[in-house]
Amino acid sequence: MTRTTTRLAAVLLAACLVLAGCGSGGGGQDGRDRITFLNILPMESLGYAAEMVADTKGFFAAHGLDVTFEATQGSAPAIQTLLAGSAEISRIGDIETMVAAGERGAPLVAIGGVVHDGPLRLVSSRRAPITDAAQLRGKLVGTPSEGGTSSITLDLIAGSAGIAPAELRRQVVGLSPGVFDLVNTGRVDAFIVSLDTAMLLQATRPEAVVYDPNDAISAGSQIYATSKATAADPAEQDKLRRYLAAIADATAFIAADEAGGFTETMQLIGSKYQVSTLERPEVARAALAAYVDGYAAGRGPTGIDPQRWQATYDEVSSVGQVPAGQDPAQWLDAGLNGTEGTR
Repeated sequence: MTRTTTRLAAVLLAACLVLAGCGSGGGGQDGRDRITFLNILPMESLGYAAEMVADTKGFFAAHGLDVTFEATQGSAPAIQTLLAGSAEISRIGDIETMVAAGERGAPLVAIGGVVHDGPLRLVSSRRAPITDAAQLRGKLVGTPSEGGTSSITLDLIAGSAGIAPAELRRQVVGLSPGVFDLVNTGRVDAFIVSLDTAMLLQATRPEAVVYDPNDAISAGSQIYATSKATAADPAEQDKLRRYLAAIADATAFIAADEAGGFTETMQLIGSKYQVSTLERPEVARAALAAYVDGYAAGRGPTGIDPQRWQATYDEVSSVGQVPAGQDPAQWLDAGLNGTEGTR
């Protein structure tokens, strides 16, 4: 090839790249496509480690995405924002997704998963430990709010042991580690917390007893959701697939970093985000190890196991949160999450 031909090829390649960027409908940083992710909790939690690593390690950028993280006050406003078309994607619980789509008829679909094991934990005290679902009968359990995912999860745990929801007493207590004092003094028998908080309590309060609901139920996984309208748009489909690909890269990176004590993962997250758990590296490592187990529990890096999805529906419908007799596969988008289900 002559030098002139080489230069001409380079010019043509550059022109193609410019045209590709212009035709992408992006408008984001460095010509990348913009996409908005709705985080239903503060971003500064290791529950969002995959997102934070995809951002700081450059996986989003490598997949041509300029991602904006936008906080909402829980899953309900996140779902409303998705359905309004004001954002493309959020990560919410499988329970909320099924209630929204199955009970309320919202045009919402699950397109992928990441934390395939539920991230909630039940904390009690050695004074009166709860280590089995059957021990919940008649107990007073603290929840972060009235109703919602935590309360439904509690119904499901109890239901796995044949305990009716009415046989449980509840009290709104919040989410902070300080609530454990209510447990330790016997004012409540247990309370529901996030995985991060449970790991912190295990490290700082040796009298804390942590029960993992995943031992009893299938429900509780974290899934990526979007509206049916967004999932049906070819341009949006492309962005969503690239988002999930970046998350798959991030979870693979975090899992590989476990051998090194998650040193690089924690450095990356800490370079941009103020995550309080990182102040106690031993707690952060324990939490990240639990999340890695959750990453590995699904069908592929960002897939959704249809059998587990069906089992989750069976559980949620058994406590009356969604009508029985529906086909939960209709709330999956097969083209985006790699499952065998259909929209």
